[in-house]
Order: sequence, then structure tokens, then C-alpha cells
Amino acid sequence: MIFKRGILITFTGIDGVGKSTQVKLLSNYLIKCGNKVNVGESMFTYFLLKPLMGLLRLTTGSLSSGPVKRNKNPFLKLWFIFAFIDIWAAYIFKIRPIIVNNDFVIADRFYTDIWANLFYYGYCPAWAFKLFVKLLPKSDIPLMLSAEPKTIFKREQEFPPDYYYEQQKIYQSLAKLIKFHIIDANSDKNSVFKNVKKILTYYNVF
Repeated sequence: MIFKRGILITFTGIDGVGKSTQVKLLSNYLIKCGNKVNVGESMFTYFLLKPLMGLLRLTTGSLSSGPVKRNKNPFLKLWFIFAFIDIWAAYIFKIRPIIVNNDFVIADRFYTDIWANLFYYGYCPAWAFKLFVKLLPKSDIPLMLSAEPKTIFKREQEFPPDYYYEQQKIYQSLAKLIKFHIIDANSDKNSVFKNVKKILTYYNVF
């Protein structure tokens, strides 16, 4: 499979699984090969909804930074509708132009990660999670890094252990709903990167 200029490569996975590390390794490799590469987390942030995040944090009693509190308000479960519209607006008006103007765009987290977090924090009901995730923008090469929760917890103790186990279940569900190239991220970063390169070789990226 051969792509024209503008290939979107996305890394999806639980916080701490090693996405940023692999993005850095891959971007450096592609740049050394003479490619124009754009790297960022812009596909894990809100676009039109950004001004409303302060109001959401205030409504839920969340801190001004970091993750919002898990939602118990049935009306706020409708937040996924606005998030879905926001995702598509961002993709069309912000991300597509970036893709067109680069050889590769590498996303450290993607819209699927937003969707996983919406479900985890209670801003998206289960039925909407399963249905709308299939309608999100697609990447050319979707990669999911997967590791055991206990391995991730040892690397990054940002959240309690239960968080990583719950997130693992959500990402396993994602992998059943939409297509990913799943990469075992339990080993060291160089071993993981070898597997990343194998997948990209299949797409004739190198």
C-alpha cells in the first residue's frame, strides 16, 4: 500500500504506555530520512469547546488543570454530542491542512483517546461510546500501544492502580470496535520501536 504526501500516523493507548517515547523515536527517524514531519497532541484537545472547559470544570467541581472529575450528572452525559461535533470541526479545519502540508503527521494520542476518556469519566454513555467511535475521523496508520496495567503503573504512578485496569478494559473494547495495529509495549522502547517500524514497512513508509 503506497500513500501520497500527507500520511497521518496515530498512537493510541493508556496514559504512560509509551506513546510520547515512540512518537519521538519515529519522528526523529523520519526526519533523518529527509521527510517533513509534524508532531503534536492537537488531536487530543478540544477546538470549539475549549472556551467551555472552564464552565465544565466549575460545574463538576474539578480543578483548573488536569482531568475533570468523574461525572454523575445525567445531563452532562450529553457532552459527547458536542465533543463529537468539535472533533470533526477540528479535523476538517485544523488537522487536514496540517496533513496536506507535511509528509507525515504523527499524533501523540488521537480522537479515540478522547472518546475513551469521555467514557471513563462518565461524559459518554456506553451505547454512544460503541456507536460513535466508529464514526470518528480515521488515521492512515492507527497504532495502539498495549501493556499490562502493572507495567504502566511502575513507569508512571500518576493515577491509582485501579485507573489503569479500568482503562485497559476500555482500550480492549476500542480494539474490538475499530481497526488498530496493536503493538506490545511491555518491553523496552527500542524493542517496541522495531515493531513500529515493521508495521510502517508494510505500508511502504520506508
